[in-house]
Amino acid sequence: MAERPGASIAWGGLQRGGEVIKIDLLGALRVSRRGQDLTPSAPKLRRVLAALVLNSNLLVSVDQLAEELWESRPPASSQTTMQTYIYQLRRRLDLAGEQSRPARPGQNEASAAPVLLTRVGGYELRLGDDASVDVHEFDRAVNRGRAELDSGRIEEAVASFGAGLALWRGPALVDVTAGRQLSVWTTELEERRKTTMERRFGALLMMGHHHAVADELASVVRTYPTHEGFARQLMLALHRCGRRAEGLDVFRGLRGRLVEELGVEPSAALHRLYRGILADDPKLYATPPAATAEPLSIVRPRPAGSAAPVPSPATAGARAVPAQLPAGIADFVGREPELSMAERLLPAGRPSDAGAQIVEVHGPPGIGKTTFAVRVAHRVREHFPDGQLFIDASGLASGEVRMAEVLTATLRSCGLPRETLPESVPELSRTLRTWTGERRVLLVVDDVLSADLLEPLLPGSAACALICTNRYRHVGLAGAHRVTLPLPTVAEAMRLFGDVAGAWRIEDEGDVVEELVKMCDLLPLVVRGVANRLATRPGWSAVRLRDRLRVDEPLLLDLAAGPGGLVGSVALSYRNLPDTHCRVLRLMATGRTASWTPRAVADELGVARTDAETVLDHLVDVHLAVEVPAASTVSHRALASLPEHRYRLPRLTALALRSITRAEESGLYPGALNPVRPRWSSYALTGVHPA
Repeated sequence: MAERPGASIAWGGLQRGGEVIKIDLLGALRVSRRGQDLTPSAPKLRRVLAALVLNSNLLVSVDQLAEELWESRPPASSQTTMQTYIYQLRRRLDLAGEQSRPARPGQNEASAAPVLLTRVGGYELRLGDDASVDVHEFDRAVNRGRAELDSGRIEEAVASFGAGLALWRGPALVDVTAGRQLSVWTTELEERRKTTMERRFGALLMMGHHHAVADELASVVRTYPTHEGFARQLMLALHRCGRRAEGLDVFRGLRGRLVEELGVEPSAALHRLYRGILADDPKLYATPPAATAEPLSIVRPRPAGSAAPVPSPATAGARAVPAQLPAGIADFVGREPELSMAERLLPAGRPSDAGAQIVEVHGPPGIGKTTFAVRVAHRVREHFPDGQLFIDASGLASGEVRMAEVLTATLRSCGLPRETLPESVPELSRTLRTWTGERRVLLVVDDVLSADLLEPLLPGSAACALICTNRYRHVGLAGAHRVTLPLPTVAEAMRLFGDVAGAWRIEDEGDVVEELVKMCDLLPLVVRGVANRLATRPGWSAVRLRDRLRVDEPLLLDLAAGPGGLVGSVALSYRNLPDTHCRVLRLMATGRTASWTPRAVADELGVARTDAETVLDHLVDVHLAVEVPAASTVSHRALASLPEHRYRLPRLTALALRSITRAEESGLYPGALNPVRPRWSSYALTGVHPA
């Protein structure tokens, strides 16, 4: 982003004679001076510093600081303890306590170096011009953006809002234990951040950049699922992108959450927008859809009240550039060998008769297949300038979503008007191949059940590529390359934990954190859920959470909850299996024995041993069971005398299956987890589960 005159932001602090001090609060607390990290590690010292910085150049009373540290129960030695904290801050951060430091030649008193002053009844942290505080930089950028927006300089306002938001590295003071006042301040900062995000999205929509912001808004709505402002903007962006059904789904999802969690209906404005999208109201278009491909500097809002022209299929298909990849996550850890392999399998150029490049990502529930696929897609997206498409295929096998609907929504996001599209799946598939035939497009298809379901979505050019996630080993496309994700190492799991919960957790409680990630079976989904609990409960110790999980193991499932949680992920595999396969899983999940032989399963269920072994092998293929070989090496002559191979469930998979079984028995998920399945014999004979 080019820097405008007079609009620079002090990203690294001001440099005058080596007296730099930089304080970051928008994320983890960080303090540095002269390039040296001076961040305090003691929890209460960090709280005092944060309170002083947020009230810099103002008196902070001793009573305020005492309430922050001890609430209404300060110890008898609180005054002495407070003086000790102030002394430690002065010494560690080189903050003089005298009334003022001598100003350097040519420097006035206001720009003198920072000092921590003792005042009557309290303390004052006086920050001069040498100090760089990210909260202050954020406020300056936002105020400048508001002024630019008010004066009609929309493009400049977007740049200023973006510069301010770029200062955020996570929730404010994420690694500081907050008392009453700090909690209020951090909540206020978070509200200012959300308001700024809303202003920036609004400005981008005014400029006609709905394609560019739709996927970013979708990620924000997942983070703030009851925020009506973000939901409204996402509905509008999706509608303008030709994804009307998805925009309506956003409203329905928001309404369900508001009614269930808060007992309220969406606002009247959201209801009006919902009705407008249902009616395809032309007033909801700010710019012609094709204009979104034009450079940022020349796109201007269409005059209010003017109708949105409908582009011809040729024009729309030529100019629309879909960019549907979900936002990548900041706390992605490891996977470098697998990432490098996937990148090598997706070269920038191939012979025209080589066919589309296909990479299949395999792994068990909770291993991070979708996150990995999105990471790869972002790393190679520059090789596919004509667009990136993201398709969730999880509902296709169960019949919750029809292939025609998926193809129609995909083609509309490519700029093809609904009225020009055919209705049958074969014709829609041919239209997609035609649109991609002369383009370099990347498709990411998430949660594929069978190759048959993937074939209509294949692009029509060797210059295109497809990345799909697949939880079934035995399903694949001809010519596809497989990348199987292993469990992360303990060190990688701990680094992920520290990225989410705060690196100081590793430094202070490393041994306990190692226990926690092992209790999570190293699954990234569960590790992230457990770490997030500590991130949202900064007053908790890792020991406290570990002790709770020791006596309440199902809490692990609650911490990795939600539609994308471990139970939901296991349920997606479970619900598409034949009924007898589910019976075997329920049997193994009882925990009556650590592992099972095919003969034991056959005796329990009253089936042939060979059929039981077929089912168990299939459960290994779908990453729900693990095979335990009888011996790692054996001579050919001794094979006949070997005991049977045994099969077991991973501990957390068994835990999730018990939760699913209880839900089925209680009727909590009527028909959702156990749809009508084919009979045992049809699967056992063919080895193929009909999709």
